[in-house]
Amino acid sequence: MLHSSQRMLNYMMKNFLPVLNFNNKGLHGITLCFCVFSLACHPPVSSEKVLPPFDSVVKQDAWRVIGFGGGGNTYCPTVSPHNPNFMMISCDMTGSYLTRDGGQSWKGFNIMGPVRSFVYDPSDSNTIYALSAALFKTSDRGRSWNVLYPASTDIEKVASKGDEANETIVTRDRKIKKVMALAVDPSNSNILYAAILEDEEGFFCTSTDRGMHWIKENKIENGIKNIYVLPASPANDRTILVTGRHSVWQKKGGQWKINNGPAGVKYISQYDGGFDSVHNRFILYAISGKSDFNPAGDLSGIYYSENGGQTWENRQEGALQLGIKGNEQPQWRCIGTSAKHPETVYLSYSRLMINKDTASMGVAKSTDYGKTWTFSWKDMLTPKINISAANYTGGWIDERFDPMWGENPFCFGVSPNDPSICYTTDYGRVVKTINGGADWIQCYTKKTEQGTWTTTGIDITTGYGLVADPFDSAHLFLPTTDIGLMESADGGASWKSATKNNGVPEEWVNTTYSLNFDPEVKGKAWATMSVIHDLPRTKMFREHGILGYKGGILLTVDGCKSWLPVSASIGEAAVTDLMMDASSAKNERTLYACVFGKGVYKSDDDGHSWKKKNNGLAGKEPFAWRIIKRPSDGVLFLIVSRRSLDGSIGNSGDGAVYRSDDGAESWKAITLPEGTNGPTSILIDPDRPERILLSAWGRKVNDKFSSDTGGGIFLSEDDGKSWTNMLPADQHIHDLTADNRNKIFYACGFNSSAYRSANGGKNWQRIKGYDFKWGKRVDPDPLDVSKIYISTFGGGVWYGPSEGDPNARENLFSPPFHP
Repeated sequence: MLHSSQRMLNYMMKNFLPVLNFNNKGLHGITLCFCVFSLACHPPVSSEKVLPPFDSVVKQDAWRVIGFGGGGNTYCPTVSPHNPNFMMISCDMTGSYLTRDGGQSWKGFNIMGPVRSFVYDPSDSNTIYALSAALFKTSDRGRSWNVLYPASTDIEKVASKGDEANETIVTRDRKIKKVMALAVDPSNSNILYAAILEDEEGFFCTSTDRGMHWIKENKIENGIKNIYVLPASPANDRTILVTGRHSVWQKKGGQWKINNGPAGVKYISQYDGGFDSVHNRFILYAISGKSDFNPAGDLSGIYYSENGGQTWENRQEGALQLGIKGNEQPQWRCIGTSAKHPETVYLSYSRLMINKDTASMGVAKSTDYGKTWTFSWKDMLTPKINISAANYTGGWIDERFDPMWGENPFCFGVSPNDPSICYTTDYGRVVKTINGGADWIQCYTKKTEQGTWTTTGIDITTGYGLVADPFDSAHLFLPTTDIGLMESADGGASWKSATKNNGVPEEWVNTTYSLNFDPEVKGKAWATMSVIHDLPRTKMFREHGILGYKGGILLTVDGCKSWLPVSASIGEAAVTDLMMDASSAKNERTLYACVFGKGVYKSDDDGHSWKKKNNGLAGKEPFAWRIIKRPSDGVLFLIVSRRSLDGSIGNSGDGAVYRSDDGAESWKAITLPEGTNGPTSILIDPDRPERILLSAWGRKVNDKFSSDTGGGIFLSEDDGKSWTNMLPADQHIHDLTADNRNKIFYACGFNSSAYRSANGGKNWQRIKGYDFKWGKRVDPDPLDVSKIYISTFGGGVWYGPSEGDPNARENLFSPPFHP
């Protein structure tokens, strides 16, 4: 299984730039994703304004997310100063989530990719700010969002580019503008303070009209983490702290100065702070040292300052006392405090040896400003077994794997008013305490009476399509990344693992790419599994190629209760697709497999032996991705994925489409549409076999302000000889599917959209209500022709009306539906 630290590195390197800073050794440090307390403290708690009931406004549509919850990295847990049950989190897979009932249930929303910080207005409970590709603002407690900066009048378009269709706001002056950190004045909500990056130049800016206009006040460095406004300072002459990589910028009495970080520390991993009203002082905490966020290492410390960073005291000795002496320095991953009660501090730690053969990771707590520490959450890691803390109530991740999946937290969200309330996020879980760390309970999933699991609304999983058992339509399967194959016996209401201790090699359980049932033999199916996830994204092979790919093909004859590997003749590899020839003999099925980096393999004996069938395929390592058969004449069509991400075309990095008229004995390339080299899927019109639909991923344009080109949905009415782009507005289409019961075609991609066509692919209508940024595939509900499932890349599985919901409320800023 791919280690969770590597999962984090893979995702964050893509999704938090330029929030992350890298050196040539990889991840160097997080600069903003922990900016969750940029409102240093708050005035007396205000009462919430009355709004319509939450569910009646937020989810005015027929869509819901089905699944088991959790599964991916979450960040920025931020508790409202007005209501401790209302909070928000973000994830690295573009979605954001909010709860109004203390984590019992969650609603997802999309505002242009990963959010790096949420900031609440201290006076108005309905107003919240979010830092994403732009600065967003909601005035109705998260029900709808609007772009605040850059101003909508300054935005020309949104450019969607690259392997994950990341979005760039294109302004009329052609500058990349991003808010790095934000704070609202504690006593005047009209006044906002922001660290703004224009291209590579940073400025501290002030707005006196709630962000409508900004005044540049002082130059600052790139990589700013937090802004703290000291509430005891004069309202007309605020003292402000702006934290950076290794220093604190301080404005006091209208003058700016730079306070150096702790002596000998080159990089501060994270800051947090709060106002001590009893002693009338603002407390600033910082941590440093080797960690996932600073793998190069640094002088280790848990630092305390009560004078804005002018002097620092290292208070890690109290935490070190929790372990035995003479061992490796533990790692401090994150620190969190309450904005109004900084005497209480939570610390995420790992590699703390408590005896010679047992390490601990979890959360330590201090109630005396970090002078002394106690264990609050202590997972035990031994050479033989890993054990979750006794005071932690886990979910399916802990049951399926062990504490090393989630690891220790990398974000804290402490209630500004009540330090006993704290949320944590990690590699797959959201966890909370409401009694100051005496007990911790996960809040991403719920266990049923049958022992299966159902989501609370936070689903951060990647699926490759929903598969129904042909003999039991309520028996559903979800092939996923990192989790393997999940199974539901109740139509998707609850789930359990289908790859736990049942014959799947340990190195293959990470990802299931496909599952194919034999429609004539009950319980018989083939699955393709691998340790390598997220193919065909180029991040998975651009550095090391296919070196080390492991995986294969497995057979079940008892409905996925047990598995038998059957691909020894192929060898270890990432098998991404399998197709069964339904016209072959029932007990001697002909099968075709796409083996990423090895090509096409064929079996004529039910999958027990395989032969390579690459005659005519270009290159030594064909990235075989998808294969289909045209029923009318048996012609096979093969998608070979693109290798390149540099925008080039006409070379060995191109993807390709091949056809075989002789059962894969030979292949011939089909001419792709002009300017296209990133094919992703093929669909054959069942009524007119010569009509072929091709989806494609756009390729990079050198102009950073232009979207990709060459992608979309292409239609050929002459068996692939010529092509017309039927959806050029969307350059990132992942998959095409069809419902043969009503001849409806579907498409889905990475621009917050899924589509349907009722006229053979000539026209495409966006399916309203589905707006998750990264979509993968639409699958019709086998029981209800009016419903569909949409599998996503990091947002679980959406279920809803095939025609969409015209009344659905969306926050949609992706092209071609940009502001």
